[in-house]
Amino acid sequence: MATIKEIADKAGVSITTVSRILNFDAALSVTDTTRARVLRIAEALDYTPRRKKAGRISKKIAVLQWHSAAQELNDLYYLQIQNAIERSALMMGYSLNYVTITDFEKGVNKSFSGIIALGKYDHDEILNIADKGLPIVFVGQNSLVYGFDSITSDFVSPVQWIIDHFQEVGINDIGLLIGQEATSAGRHLIKDTRLKAFEIFGQEAGVYDPARIFVGEFTPTSGYDLMNQAIEQLGDELPHAFIVGNDAMAVGVIRALREHNLAVHGRVSLISFNDVAVARYTTPKLSTVHAYTDLMGSGALHLLRKRIADPNRVAQQVNFATKLILRESSK
Repeated sequence: MATIKEIADKAGVSITTVSRILNFDAALSVTDTTRARVLRIAEALDYTPRRKKAGRISKKIAVLQWHSAAQELNDLYYLQIQNAIERSALMMGYSLNYVTITDFEKGVNKSFSGIIALGKYDHDEILNIADKGLPIVFVGQNSLVYGFDSITSDFVSPVQWIIDHFQEVGINDIGLLIGQEATSAGRHLIKDTRLKAFEIFGQEAGVYDPARIFVGEFTPTSGYDLMNQAIEQLGDELPHAFIVGNDAMAVGVIRALREHNLAVHGRVSLISFNDVAVARYTTPKLSTVHAYTDLMGSGALHLLRKRIADPNRVAQQVNFATKLILRESSK
């Protein structure tokens, strides 16, 4: 793992600034550009590159972004995937053009060889993307129902693993703090797969209680607010463990627990998702589910290359496994 000093030196900022950015300190006054630079460097330094010679640029790929730049600074999962796509594109000889859903119509034309669509899109948006007549791979959304290739991570199995782990260490009161996503245009809310999984696996394990479920956004501020809400509503019945939707939320959760003098993991154990770089710089370090975003990024380009070579190929859904990593925030 890269040190905070290494990140600071490369980013051209102070060690204190890096630490506060990695802990999503809302009181820190820095530009989004600086914040993005530090977060990207933290991710890049934590990545062990494969030694391959960069390819000669031969094709232009449009990367359709679901989140705004500001949203990506709070939910780093898609930023990780973008970094992986960029690394793989360099090796494979592709140039990338980033577009949003609002400038997609004018920004993408027949000069592109294909489209990688990051995030989640509704029926009308998918049809609009398909109207370009270009090869498409969706990343983060299963699009087989529409006949398109897609790349996803398994976020269902880990819910079972986490419940099993907590029960093995004697914790049977388990809560869930999760975000509520919407499609790109915001027309349709998406029920998170982990919420569905918690309902099923939690009931099977006898730990499911809807009063222990809190739904907000996948941001540090939301994690902070949701934990404060849980503390206020549940009081002494506050669960001894929480599954948290992502690492960014967990940073806010830790801050709320610290303000209430509730020790992590002494009183409340936390396990989150994604294993972005910030998970290794929190105090305590986060237990989390590692998503293989490097494989998702390279996999998206490999699927797209296959689709370009054979437009009539049967569509594929590639769902990458994940891994539970236990650190200091949980028993």
